[in-house]
Amino acid sequence: MTVRDLRWRISGATLIAMGYALTHVAMKAAGTADMLGLLGLLVAAGGLLLLLGGKRVALAFKVERSRHRELPGAIHHARQARQRDR
Repeated sequence: MTVRDLRWRISGATLIAMGYALTHVAMKAAGTADMLGLLGLLVAAGGLLLLLGGKRVALAFKVERSRHRELPGAIHHARQARQRDR
């Protein structure tokens, strides 16, 4: 595991802790506790994604936002077509 990947995973663990803290605060608060608890759950879920996926999660979001998001699929299909033609 590279240092860069380890940093992504540590940031994921930090987000999980922050999500837990937000949920804990929401249980003690009144009024907007439901929204704060939901936000804490979403932050923790995002942290879990980072913890499990590391830098690949950030790269996947970057690819999905780009104009070329369908390029890997097109390359894959072209390779499969060439292999079938042989």
